[in-house]
Amino acid sequence: MIDFEVKRLFSMILLAAIGLVSCNDDDEPLDVTAPTIEVEEPVMGERFQAGAHAHFEATFKDDIELATYKIDIHENFDGHSHGRIASGAEDPSLIKWTYSESFIIPEGLTLYEAALEDEIEIPSNTVAGPYHFIVQAIDKAGNSTGFQDNSAIEMEVYIVNNSQPVVDITNLENDELEIEVGVLFMAEGNVTDPTTGTYAGMHALEVVLGEGTHDDHDHDHGGRIAEDDLIDQDFEENDLAQFMVDDAIILDKVFESINFTLSKDQLDDLVAEEIDHLILTIKVHDEQGNITVSNTEVHIHQD
Repeated sequence: MIDFEVKRLFSMILLAAIGLVSCNDDDEPLDVTAPTIEVEEPVMGERFQAGAHAHFEATFKDDIELATYKIDIHENFDGHSHGRIASGAEDPSLIKWTYSESFIIPEGLTLYEAALEDEIEIPSNTVAGPYHFIVQAIDKAGNSTGFQDNSAIEMEVYIVNNSQPVVDITNLENDELEIEVGVLFMAEGNVTDPTTGTYAGMHALEVVLGEGTHDDHDHDHGGRIAEDDLIDQDFEENDLAQFMVDDAIILDKVFESINFTLSKDQLDDLVAEEIDHLILTIKVHDEQGNITVSNTEVHIHQD
């Protein structure tokens, strides 16, 4: 009888212990969800002056608890040119700047608003051009944002300096160009290089007319125009002489050489894809290693 009571008591204690463990498991669910990120500043395509600061504002959220966030910045010169433009002389006094820093989020927070004003300082001798600005986050359980599911943020920004080439388009109307069927597409104006001395001059020119890069325009129409640019042309240093007048590239001459006219079939494809604007991108590489990127909206004229 005593053995039966002891066994019964032991069984009750064991069941109570199992119940307690189950309750604790219910109170502390397994965390398998990565944080989310919303970046308010910078925005895609924002320009930062060398020697100044890059401002940053973002909101981080997690279902359980946040831990850290990280910012990485590095140049994207080869990717921006698809590897087709060979490097120029490149001034050794300029640097391809990189930045990588992690920041601790205060304990116990599921929502955190980050704001950096003076923490990201761009060296004054930074080479101008396109840079990747990447933001990632990790929660207390170690779940990290990633690129495959777009939970990490990656955008293209531009660093500018006072020695890079200047693109001046003079035939804009309301800050836009216009393209229409049967009319030669033309951007008028010039490109000049303020640099003097050993590294003066321009090394290459790229002209692209299309929807813009994937980073600039998150379109996914799936049509032919969305996949192929209407103009995609490179001019190496030896090609530039035919367009030069008094050390300036004359854009009129460049576009006369490209000789592009929008066809009726191309217009129909654009209309079918519900595209009413294109982006004209002019990229100029100089001998210092700078890349100037000029993006101009092009309105599609329809009768």
